[in-house]
Amino acid sequence: MGFSVIENPLRTIWVPVDFANSAKTLYEGAIVGSTLSSSVPAGEGVDAIGAAAGASDTTGKAVPFGVILGFNNSADSGTYSSTYMGQSATSVGTQALQVARSFRGAEGMFAKSDPMLLAKVAVIGADTILKGRIFNGAYGTAPTVYSNTAASSTGGGVTTSALGETPITYNHTWFCRSGANRGLYRTAYDTSTTTHTFYLTFPQDIAVGDTFCPVFLRLGTCAAQFDTASTYLEAQPDYSSNYYLIDVLELHLETAGEEYAIFKFNADQLCAARA
Repeated sequence: MGFSVIENPLRTIWVPVDFANSAKTLYEGAIVGSTLSSSVPAGEGVDAIGAAAGASDTTGKAVPFGVILGFNNSADSGTYSSTYMGQSATSVGTQALQVARSFRGAEGMFAKSDPMLLAKVAVIGADTILKGRIFNGAYGTAPTVYSNTAASSTGGGVTTSALGETPITYNHTWFCRSGANRGLYRTAYDTSTTTHTFYLTFPQDIAVGDTFCPVFLRLGTCAAQFDTASTYLEAQPDYSSNYYLIDVLELHLETAGEEYAIFKFNADQLCAARA
């Protein structure tokens, strides 16, 4: 399953899933927003905000609205996604396909007899705190762990095989999985794929063979990227052109395959008309 709201949801509501002339498939735990074009609506409901387009998503200008908790599918018509580890649903537009749906459970402003696909959404705001899994390129693929290949007697450098993408300065955090610094986090300032340097050094020497798990995130405001279905945080995205801005409160990289971040959206991301 994707993201979850852990503090300060604004409310829980039922909303239509966007169709806009073509079916949309959404997943439980996805971050969704209204479909916009030039800051005005371009669809009937919500869709995944997807990956950012432009710096601070100033090309895409997606506005996070909420996190999907479920759908108004009946128990016998729901679809489980083994890829995203949760329920999925696909919108329909025609009379025949709507009438053919097996549905129930919707509340709020919509009639219980309305056959359109509805999503139950936890609405988020500037103070809403989210928990998101961190994966590397695909849902379920854990961030890569690297072995250090050059000893450092100052604790100020880690040398590895090439990272998947080029990091940006002060936007990549390294967690030591094994060695004298096991259990410690440090933020690197380099922009190299192989030589990683720290002004705030690790307190113990770094030996050849010590292992580290890096992710392209940091505490505080930082660049971040989601997958196209907006169900997880990318571990090593390409930040040269495209990213969101989020405010990270906690990073947890201790357990392989269970890496996650606690964060909120930077308030700038919640504005539809932004430069």
